[in-house]
Amino acid sequence: MKHLLVLVAAMLTISATASASSASPPTMKTGVLTVAFGDSAVGFASYTLRGNKVEHPRGYEVDLAKAIAKQLHVPKTSWIYTPWTGLFAPGTKKFDVSFQEATITAERKKTVDFSTSYLNANQGVLISHKAKAPHSIADLKKMQTCAQVDTTGLDWIKTKLHPNKSPLTYQTTAAAFTAVQVNRCDALILDVPIVALQKKSKPGAYGPVAGQIVTHEQYGAVMQKGSKLKPMIDKAITTLTKNGTVAKLQKKWFNLNFSAIPTLK
Repeated sequence: MKHLLVLVAAMLTISATASASSASPPTMKTGVLTVAFGDSAVGFASYTLRGNKVEHPRGYEVDLAKAIAKQLHVPKTSWIYTPWTGLFAPGTKKFDVSFQEATITAERKKTVDFSTSYLNANQGVLISHKAKAPHSIADLKKMQTCAQVDTTGLDWIKTKLHPNKSPLTYQTTAAAFTAVQVNRCDALILDVPIVALQKKSKPGAYGPVAGQIVTHEQYGAVMQKGSKLKPMIDKAITTLTKNGTVAKLQKKWFNLNFSAIPTLK
């Protein structure tokens, strides 16, 4: 009997261990990774928006989210929209993870968790058709700049550039791009990948991406502060980076040499 009890106990231990190892990650909905996107961004996450539901998303961040879900052994993904404004506000999030080309900063990390980086970026300068291309930071300072609210581009304008004219600010990237297109804004300061891909998608709508400012920023996926998914998503991104998946997806969706854009000093 003693040997039988030992055997039963051992079997229960093995069963419990197997159950724990096969348990689903702590997502909001069991078996579903709820992924949020912000404004539709060419190359990153383009989609059709119906209410709060994202339909037919495609892009680098979409494929990356699918690859992460596969690494986590989560069988389904759910796509929703979350506006950029308020993304870093404290409180309960309606998503497991959000991909919005969000730069990891110490200030933002006070209210949300970030994944390990999935893309490096500098700030880019997209100019209007009527604007004269700047060849230096001093030239840029004389121009009418603009930026999206709560972005590192706007922060750079205010804390580093100190332009002669106050920057125009917009709630969405779409509104900022429109301002450049209609010549209301001379120079939009926004991440190089975003402006370069937008220019590529609508080559006749804007002037050139006239330059970039070296800021060495890193994009991270946004999660609820204290999210139990963070170590799992970090591990997934690290694995996908090491096995070449991240590089392949960047080449697939970007296919641009960002380093060829001149650096403004």
